[in-house]
Amino acid sequence: MPNFLEIAQIIIPTPPVPGQGLTLTDIGVLIARVGSFLTGVGIILALIAVIVSGIMYMRAGAEPTKITSAKTWFKNVLLGALIVLGFGVIVSTIANVVSRQFFCTVQISIPFYQRCFY
Repeated sequence: MPNFLEIAQIIIPTPPVPGQGLTLTDIGVLIARVGSFLTGVGIILALIAVIVSGIMYMRAGAEPTKITSAKTWFKNVLLGALIVLGFGVIVSTIANVVSRQFFCTVQISIPFYQRCFY
């Protein structure tokens, strides 16, 4: 026969929280949104850096070290912009693979209904 104190210490688990499950499509959409946001921020920063490098080049005058610095800055900005755009392509591809839209051959999309045929 169990002791009264032993019965009082039994832990009753809490019921699971009701809600909707997370699907692969939801994860794909989340990855696409975050990637799109980060790509947009990167492009805006790259445009600002191009403007700054142009101002540096205009202010350089006839000083070769400043001209070289401005040209180097511009080359680095272009390289960074290419990396950001490459990141955007990779994230978009990953999001499409996760949500299975990458393998879709024919897609019918009307409001409130989306169907993909493989």
